[in-house]
Amino acid sequence: MITALTLSPVLAALIILALPKGRARAVALGGALVSLALTVYLLLRFKVGGGLQFIEKAAWIPELGVDYFVGLDGTNALVLLLAALLAPLVVLASWKHTDRPRTYFALLCLQFTGLFGTFTALNFFHWFLYWELALVPAFFLIKLFGSGEDRHRAALNFFLITVVGSVAMLLGFLFLYQQADTFDFISLKKLAKIGLDVNPLIFCAVVAGLWVKVPLAPLHIWQAPAYAAAPAPVAMLLTGVMSKMGVYGFLRLVVPVFPTQLKQYATILMALALVTILWGAFLALRQTDLKRMFAFSSLNHVAYCVLGVGALGIATDGLKVDAHALAKQGVILQMFAHGIAAAGLFYLVGLLETRAGSRGLDDFGGLSAVTPRFAAAFFLLTFCSLGLPFMAGFAAEFLIFSGSFAVAPGITTVATVGLLATAVFLLTMLQKVFTGATPERHQAMVDLTLRETLIVIPLLILVFWAGISPGTWLLFSSLVN
Repeated sequence: MITALTLSPVLAALIILALPKGRARAVALGGALVSLALTVYLLLRFKVGGGLQFIEKAAWIPELGVDYFVGLDGTNALVLLLAALLAPLVVLASWKHTDRPRTYFALLCLQFTGLFGTFTALNFFHWFLYWELALVPAFFLIKLFGSGEDRHRAALNFFLITVVGSVAMLLGFLFLYQQADTFDFISLKKLAKIGLDVNPLIFCAVVAGLWVKVPLAPLHIWQAPAYAAAPAPVAMLLTGVMSKMGVYGFLRLVVPVFPTQLKQYATILMALALVTILWGAFLALRQTDLKRMFAFSSLNHVAYCVLGVGALGIATDGLKVDAHALAKQGVILQMFAHGIAAAGLFYLVGLLETRAGSRGLDDFGGLSAVTPRFAAAFFLLTFCSLGLPFMAGFAAEFLIFSGSFAVAPGITTVATVGLLATAVFLLTMLQKVFTGATPERHQAMVDLTLRETLIVIPLLILVFWAGISPGTWLLFSSLVN
């Protein structure tokens, strides 16, 4: 079943290349919907407390200990759902795309498969194949279909920097294989529990690969140019799902496989997350381009996840609360909450740019008077990013801060400054874009259409559902151990 949901988009891509270009979007949507339906089916059968489920395992390269091994547990169930939910919405957001549609939608389908495979593979060999597969389509989508003169440089920087990180991680795992004689994540976790002695350089190499993908400062330099140059639907994937690949890698690889090293470097990791939180907020405050502002806002918000990951490496002796459980569930819920809200905001900014021909912070004003539905959706998704109560962002950040404050109160207290800075730049943005007098050139701006509203509504439903009833979604992360 997992193999079917992962490869459905690949089949759709092959069909797209064989059919006339007018059918490309419908086939891509069909492949994405099949993957979503299979994901929902699996999660409806998901057994709380059941450990690793829906396992598919077959020998692939026995001489190297490489198996085709996939499954679902509390670490990947919710993030897989996030990717499966956004996939059809990204296709719908691209519905009017007319520039080389077969190439565009085929690349999107390959991107979906790379993401699904990364979140379900449990053997490093084919996990790494999917990890790299998710990178290649994104490079071409930015380079071929992006906007602005800098799209070629942005795509190249994105590719080169992330590839360097991937090479570091690959080398780290090859050395780890020499010690452990397995690429299997579950076997490595068991070996770590009985005291696998790992060279700290291996740990650093793996962390470097994940660091670039999250990204954390100072290796974030590819992010804002790539997000700004990418078409809005591609930016939805980059910020909504691809940035979560790095966080997921911390939970799947670093936490269970390198527990000793994580304990040694947990405070440093939290400090780096803190720097990224504050630096991302500071950079967002300085932006006048809405896409770049939300790119740095994403940098800021995803760093909260890494703050929670760092908290998992600090001892909890004598505490009255299970700080590790709080932090871990907060990280997983934050991936889901931020993915939904950030993807929605990039979609709306893309609509704004299409309608107005610009996306500068000072190019607008009074839009709430002429586009009330658009304004309402923008406000609600922004409030989720702000972490307002009864929204998904609040529930996720509350769990992360509860867990991290219990083990590292100093760092966590300083990190809350990032929340204040986030409120400043997001509220300032809302004021400049939606309040005041409406410029004459924007008085006839079209509000959300029916198709656009149908794309936004599922995101808003999830934002409130995960905020009002977070327990529904935390069930999928309760299996983490």
